Amino acid sequence: MSVQSVRCPCLGKLECKLCNGSKFYDYDVGPRGWMPFACPTCAGTGRLPDDPGPSRPCVTCGGERRIDPAYPPLPPGALGVLRKIWRIFFGGS
Repeated sequence: MSVQSVRCPCLGKLECKLCNGSKFYDYDVGPRGWMPFACPTCAGTGRLPDDPGPSRPCVTCGGERRIDPAYPPLPPGALGVLRKIWRIFFGGS
């Protein structure tokens, strides 16, 4: 297997420790394939501690506590394009 570039779930936030704001991270596919791993930004807790106030959901995993490289998020605007294609071929609203 080889190293793959995967779209980060944070979609380019600078707080993300996985991609450091670049929108993509490198993933080395192991012998068992694409395996989920603990989120490096929140250390698998799902929450980010704020210094002055309460904690907030993690910017990378969105509170799910893990990253699954096998199911990266769609690029921004992709659902709009898919909806247009669906309307062209199948009609509907």
